[in-house]
Amino acid sequence: MKKTVFNFRRQICIRQLHYTSGRKLPSPGPILLEPYLGHHTDVQTFREKAFGPQTPCVFAQDDGAATVQLPAASKWFRKIELGQSSGTLPAWTFASHMDQFQDWPFPYELITPTPTNTQVLASFRDWLISSNESADHLLAGILEPSLADVGLHTFFRLFAPLRLLIKALEFNHLQSNHQQEYVNLYIAQSSLPDLPPELLSDLPTPDLVRLAGKGDVYSSSIWLGTEPTYTPLHRDPNPNLFCQLCSTKLIRLMPPALGDRLFYEVQKRIRQQANSRIRTVEMMEGKEREALHEAVWENKDLPEKVYEARLGPGESLFIPNGWWHSVKSKGSHGYLNGSVNWWFR
Repeated sequence: MKKTVFNFRRQICIRQLHYTSGRKLPSPGPILLEPYLGHHTDVQTFREKAFGPQTPCVFAQDDGAATVQLPAASKWFRKIELGQSSGTLPAWTFASHMDQFQDWPFPYELITPTPTNTQVLASFRDWLISSNESADHLLAGILEPSLADVGLHTFFRLFAPLRLLIKALEFNHLQSNHQQEYVNLYIAQSSLPDLPPELLSDLPTPDLVRLAGKGDVYSSSIWLGTEPTYTPLHRDPNPNLFCQLCSTKLIRLMPPALGDRLFYEVQKRIRQQANSRIRTVEMMEGKEREALHEAVWENKDLPEKVYEARLGPGESLFIPNGWWHSVKSKGSHGYLNGSVNWWFR
């Protein structure tokens, strides 16, 4: 059988006796997991150096990288030319290839943590109503129940066609021209098997997932949303290969024992008990959401052994079983951020 070869030329496995590829950010920041010049490796090497000992690894954009082998990375997205005044981060949106799937339903998360977010959502609803397209009027109706409950909740789940995200990106682009706030919509943890067959074929299971362990894929998800996106600190029941498709995400990771301690310190501070193992509704709104963000991303005195991975398009991260992590977009101006992941064993 032909040996599957991967180029880990810019890989990092952090459980090493020396950190030639990791450097401590100016104190007290996290340890940045950055690429370094390495060697070609195969599934067996990945199994021995990362999957077996459960050590986080970053895979950079390369001919052999898992994300580069996904057709979705090149077919689904395109960059937007914004001009020199827009800042240094590239902006992304959907390519025209995705227009044919705009009626396909997806599970959304809608977040309105501040009155300004609520006002923007209402403006988006009104903008949809003013459209000449009847499909946009239907989208406005889908948003109405969430707007009615804004006083009771700041986090909502709803089902809507892909067109809702496409129109939100269009609306946010108009908002950016006037330096306004943005609609925050997220197709989060949407199961890959629920995709139309044409899109599912653009996300074949990477060989690392199929061959490194028992070959069991516990679950797999697509993540598509308007920036900023954010998932609070949590841990997963299985190893995770996380692939960045467009724009940039930041992931902060910590070993199981450290994550346990930090999580329960937050729970004690806000006088709350929560399910620490999964991404829950409770952690996505209210005081828990804010407290976890402060502890992981705003803390001026982070404990040792907190790591940060910065994933651009084509890059991926292996997150070991039990390692705590929080994920957010680097950008915050309402453009598209896309990722896909596989939980496996």
